[in-house]
Amino acid sequence: MHFLYRPNLPEPAPLRWLGDMVDVALTLLAAMLLVVMFANVAARVALNSDLAWNTEFGEFVLLWGTFLGGASAARRGAHMRITEFTDKMPPALQKAVELATRLGVAALLTLLISYGWNITESTMGQELTVLHVPMGLQYLAMPVGSTLALVFVLYEIALLLRDKPLPQEAFQD
Repeated sequence: MHFLYRPNLPEPAPLRWLGDMVDVALTLLAAMLLVVMFANVAARVALNSDLAWNTEFGEFVLLWGTFLGGASAARRGAHMRITEFTDKMPPALQKAVELATRLGVAALLTLLISYGWNITESTMGQELTVLHVPMGLQYLAMPVGSTLALVFVLYEIALLLRDKPLPQEAFQD
């Protein structure tokens, strides 16, 4: 899939495939959201009526898009970073700080996965009011997206431990 925007650094094939699937899913979610929102605006203008399920569907898709988008950004090292202090550190200390940061992020993602599974399991018996699908499917976005992000963060940790460049370093001059 050459049309996808990939990190400048080569990735192992399984990570490339996983990242591409996340990007395709994000693209499909965005397209579905645009179509549904456009249909709702058209219904509102032409028929003076709303699509009842539009709001729930939009929340569902935006929640999934948020967590999958976070994983996609983790793949590219595209999350915001403030590097004024670390840029002035000696390389060995810089590496230690980068590694500690990634380990902290991995710990946070692990908490999100655990907490997300608990929420998902506890809400599977409840239904969304209009769509009539299990509410847990909506909350499933958190553990799934966090798990995907964790895969990419663990890859960055492995790169750091082997003194390899990180994805965001490929974007610097």
